[in-house]
Amino acid sequence: MNETFARIARLTALAAISGRENACFAQLREQTEGLFDEYITTPTGSFAGIIRCGKADAPLLLLDAHIDEIGFVVTEICDGGFLRAAAVGGIDTRVLSASEVTVYGKEAIRGVFTSKPPHLQEAGESRKKIELRDLYIDTGYDKEALSKLVTIGDAVGFYAPAQLLANGLVTSKAFDDRICAYAILRAVEAVDRSRLTTDICVLLSGGEEIGYVGARTAAFALCPDVAIALDVTNAYMPDGPRHKKDVRLGSGPVISYSATTSRAFTQTIVDTAKAQGVPYSVAGEPGATGTNAHVLQITRGGVPTALVSIPLRYMHTCAEVISADDAENTAALLRAFMENFPAAYAEKEAAIC
Repeated sequence: MNETFARIARLTALAAISGRENACFAQLREQTEGLFDEYITTPTGSFAGIIRCGKADAPLLLLDAHIDEIGFVVTEICDGGFLRAAAVGGIDTRVLSASEVTVYGKEAIRGVFTSKPPHLQEAGESRKKIELRDLYIDTGYDKEALSKLVTIGDAVGFYAPAQLLANGLVTSKAFDDRICAYAILRAVEAVDRSRLTTDICVLLSGGEEIGYVGARTAAFALCPDVAIALDVTNAYMPDGPRHKKDVRLGSGPVISYSATTSRAFTQTIVDTAKAQGVPYSVAGEPGATGTNAHVLQITRGGVPTALVSIPLRYMHTCAEVISADDAENTAALLRAFMENFPAAYAEKEAAIC
């Protein structure tokens, strides 16, 4: 667990606000040194590594997890060392008051969103919705010093180093979707390459939080034959929606059936989980899944795509919570699938078509 936690912590610590993912490319290269035969980066913020199986005309299996995270962009430098910021991606403003952040200017500086104490609030003010336009980031600098470090357009991210909770749970920022990136990298490290009959491309895509930009463009360039998108999914919590009652931390990956994913390909992943004894659950979704699976499956002439998710609590906050066991079980599922692809998928496709 110590090694798993340390590696998860390194991934979540990366600074990769949507649209500014290239800031973490050098660190990603360092963390994946020697893992891939080829490395690729794209102008739209995606980082990819390819493993060649050594067989002529081998198909390409794409494993995607988005590397970008929600955050903010500086819009104004104000008197007294304060900054105004706009949201990048979906931000729940209720969690912002007094949240700690990092401003990625000429150097990384710490700040905290302003918070009006209850002693100073006017009658009824506590019941009003917090709006980002009413908040500032307090850096402690004066305006002149701050202006030398920060410029309009600089990125801002939550400051929330990974912390261990009880029973193998971990909390941090950016588990959406770094925990899936961890699972993929863990799987390709463990895979028996002598059993591979397909090339493997790991796509750590950018821009998912602002419209699937990285997956849409990188998949077009990479030309995969099949793809698995990995993302997080909302897990059970008290007073949560009833349809999430079976999606629990520690229950393993969630495999989705939807109108925008390949049923044959998905069924093969389910069969792999059963054969390997990997705990999992299934989910039914009527249409677009809100993940990169939506754009991967319409790349070029169409790509058979499946969606595998890791349960997560408190999505799009600075205190997302996952189970390390779910990440390891997802990695085990991916490893087994890679070692048995494409024969198992071809048989399933033939049986269903």
